[in-house]
Amino acid sequence: MTVGRCSRIVALSAFFGLASLASGQAPESPDGLVKVTPRRMEVAWLRPGADFRPYTKVIVGTTQVAFRPDWRKDYNLNATAGNWVSQEQADKIMAAAQTNFDDIFRDAFRKAGYEVVNDPGPDVLRVNSGILDLDVNAPLGPGSVGTTWIISAGQAALIVEVRDSTTNALLGRVGDRRETQDMGRQIATEAATVYDFRLLFSLWAGICTRGLAELKSVSPIPKDLKPNQRL
Repeated sequence: MTVGRCSRIVALSAFFGLASLASGQAPESPDGLVKVTPRRMEVAWLRPGADFRPYTKVIVGTTQVAFRPDWRKDYNLNATAGNWVSQEQADKIMAAAQTNFDDIFRDAFRKAGYEVVNDPGPDVLRVNSGILDLDVNAPLGPGSVGTTWIISAGQAALIVEVRDSTTNALLGRVGDRRETQDMGRQIATEAATVYDFRLLFSLWAGICTRGLAELKSVSPIPKDLKPNQRL
């Protein structure tokens, strides 16, 4: 594992107050999860003995969104006059990211055959997600001047944890970091930025729903789950 990737994993876990488990030194987290080898995400942890087969419904919690530290400050240092990002604009970007991800995530679970509900139950899985280190390369808005060329719209990290809705027992957690699609050198537009991030969010949502189906097929998770085991 590279130093850069390890630091990103620390950031992912610190978002939920779990920086200690992400150092790569402890395969078992303080909350009883064991680090496994995921097929499509960067990192994953599972609870030994967890059974995902009963869950046919999901509660999708509101996504937490956080920019990369000092993102607005760094962007404004290099931006041309008239293209600085205000706190109000940054707040709108965060709100848009939250709304888009929530909509895409709920829709992905519906298409995968899950009923999206609001109340807990024995067949209901609670899904909590967070978008962090959000980095937008060209946050264009009203009043922007000139032409900005970009290769991609930006990047972000995702962390998702799943819990039993009645006991709130933590069953699993995954984390991943990706850039938006590389379209080659292109003129930045607000519409293109939103579109590219929605593609990224859709990719993550699809990975999560397929991953849950795979967990159902191998449930119950072995009680003697080994660190870095691939299921």
